[in-house]
Amino acid sequence: MSETISTEELARSLYMGRSYLSTKFHSETGIKLNDFILQQKMEEAKRLLRYTDRSAAAVGEYLAFSSPAHFTRVFKKHVGLTPNEYREKSNA
Repeated sequence: MSETISTEELARSLYMGRSYLSTKFHSETGIKLNDFILQQKMEEAKRLLRYTDRSAAAVGEYLAFSSPAHFTRVFKKHVGLTPNEYREKSNA
């Protein structure tokens, strides 16, 4: 989770084309591969925010987001709260 995960690299490591992997993953799971990767990163982000004292910026950096602002935008889109709001609510 702490590295950038691209469908290109994933497909290459599995000896298949990116398009084939994406299509096959979607047909088997009903979810797009990129969405799945983001879901997994968001679950890890929630865990880190709940059980560590790492700052939201540090969590975003650990999960290989390009900037704290990008991490916050993606987190809010998927979770419905900013990382700091999530931490406050989950620790209440």
